[in-house]
Amino acid sequence: MYRRISESLADPSLLKRLKRFFREKQTLTELLEWVHTKLTFCKGNITRHNDPFEIIKYGKGKCREFSVLFTAVCLANGYRARLILDMSDHAWTEIWTPQQNRWIHFDPSEKRVDDAEMYERDWKKDLKEVFAFEKGNIENVTKTYKMSSKRYSRGVRT
Repeated sequence: MYRRISESLADPSLLKRLKRFFREKQTLTELLEWVHTKLTFCKGNITRHNDPFEIIKYGKGKCREFSVLFTAVCLANGYRARLILDMSDHAWTEIWTPQQNRWIHFDPSEKRVDDAEMYERDWKKDLKEVFAFEKGNIENVTKTYKMSSKRYSRGVRT
């Protein structure tokens, strides 16, 4: 499903329509705030949507809807963005920053930025598999989010 969503988010006509929401290029912080003016996080049962315009119209969502909408508006504003899926139950976004030559973690439902360890550290999750989806391509990015692999790679045994 996320492969198809990432393919649809790369559609130039979709991005052009989304761009109309903004008079000028927005910063990532402004886009994150904008998404929160359009969506309310809901814990209960909701109708799930994958299309950014349906998400905006419905006005409620969970992590997937926040991530799809945030990724889409980032793409529409000229940023390179991709959807991230933790196979256990969470989704977020990464944005490529050429200045730092790396992907930066953005959790739009939580409004957390550049805190890749938050899931294991704060949520006490044992992440097994995390995948990035960009234009239909899939990349395993589990090591980016596993605290233990970072400690080991720095020479600290866990």
